[in-house]
Amino acid sequence: MTEKLYQTDAYLSRFDANVASARVHAGKVAVVLDRTAFYPEGGGQPADRGTIGGAQVEDVVEVDGEVLHLLAAGEPPVPGSGVACEVDWARRFDHMQQHHGQHLLSAVFERLHGASTVSFHLGAETCTVDLEVPPSRLPAEVLAAAEAAANQLVWRDLVVEARDRSPAEVAALPLRKDAVKGARIVVVSSERDGKAEVEDASPCGGTHPRRTGEVGAIAVGRAQKWGAGTRVEFACGARVLSALHRAEERLVRASAALRCAPAELPAVAAKLVEEGQARRKEVEGLVETLSAAEAERLDGSRPAGQPLAARVEGQLGTAAGLRAVAQALAGRGRVAIVGGVDGGRAHLCFARPRGTGAHLGDVLREAVAALGGKGGGSADLAQGSGPAVERLDEALASAAARVSVG
Repeated sequence: MTEKLYQTDAYLSRFDANVASARVHAGKVAVVLDRTAFYPEGGGQPADRGTIGGAQVEDVVEVDGEVLHLLAAGEPPVPGSGVACEVDWARRFDHMQQHHGQHLLSAVFERLHGASTVSFHLGAETCTVDLEVPPSRLPAEVLAAAEAAANQLVWRDLVVEARDRSPAEVAALPLRKDAVKGARIVVVSSERDGKAEVEDASPCGGTHPRRTGEVGAIAVGRAQKWGAGTRVEFACGARVLSALHRAEERLVRASAALRCAPAELPAVAAKLVEEGQARRKEVEGLVETLSAAEAERLDGSRPAGQPLAARVEGQLGTAAGLRAVAQALAGRGRVAIVGGVDGGRAHLCFARPRGTGAHLGDVLREAVAALGGKGGGSADLAQGSGPAVERLDEALASAAARVSVG
């Protein structure tokens, strides 16, 4: 059985070990050591990386109580040989910050808002914690208060002790959740009036710092509905600084593009949205005018009583333009079978006055399939597009013939 050094000393990054065995697991050479400081993936915390005898460790997993170190391609170390091992400390410490920050955040959510943690995920840039309460219980002010309370636990630099405990010790602790695997409990405690006071106690096999101050800071991000509960995004330690720098870079780039100071961005953006909405209404009005004129022109150029199949060019050949033309023709009592080319795709729109006749949604699905695309709609109005631009005229003629038969 491998001695799990990471459970007794989360700060151990260099150690010597003997190779107990080597085999293939998941298509990679998997080495078992007699002792290891490499943490295997589990409890929401990713596995460590590093080197064993100079070979890169690509993953660490625990299978049936055995810790397997999956190595990059190369000659595996010989069983029985001694190897020098090194854990990627930057990755380990980052995971310690995130994981312990989650413990503090979960403790605050439960204590202040009765929101128990269901699961935790430690991602490459941010982390998430899933809470059993709906988003309505966690508005912005609640998230802000939880963030502030969790950071107070960080900045008080409280003692953290992660170790196996006796049944009596476990029974005496105010656990946030029951211990399911083993009796390793992470306890955060403070001292008041000369007596130790437990701030949080939770079963956990992960790696944690010795004091909460090493978490640095906790920043809570967005919250969204996740199943019946809420998923809250957060980051701790150095990741908070990275997120701040990324946000600052985006602000600088955005303000440079809009030629304003970063502090002016909200007002400038709001003004642009307002102007954009006004211009969009102007464009919609122009399209409506143009489509009415085009519908009048097409109506006069085709015999009455027959489906009007036509290819529309220019701005009216877009999906929005075709819809406006088709509906204008339907308003004039015509069955419209119109198409155009925009953005490297052939677009179709079919419309008719309300009443009996071929179901245009069915007709369009068949026509747009000939273009290699998709679409659909109701009996009176249907729209779609496909990449086979060269078959547009064929699709229009085929649709017109089917409508005439229908």
